[in-house]
Amino acid sequence: MKNIQIFAILILFLNFCSDSKMQMAENVIQKIESFQKQENRLPLSLSEIGIEEKESGPIYYLKKNNSEYIVWYGLSTGRSKVYDSKSKNWN
Repeated sequence: MKNIQIFAILILFLNFCSDSKMQMAENVIQKIESFQKQENRLPLSLSEIGIEEKESGPIYYLKKNNSEYIVWYGLSTGRSKVYDSKSKNWN
């Protein structure tokens, strides 16, 4: 019984972390879109929109070309949630 409780708590914690990262990523996307409208270009990096970039993340940004970008965050080892600005979808 105790193992089931620990497992349930772990699942809830992981879901909370994932939801928190999703909210942070959505905030980054809004800032990128606002920057693009104001400056008529995409930011070169997250630091250009006031977000400190760290190698450890948790949110990452890549400008693919002058009109497209991706934003992503890690879910677990080897798995990421990726937003593509061209399709406006999360994969």
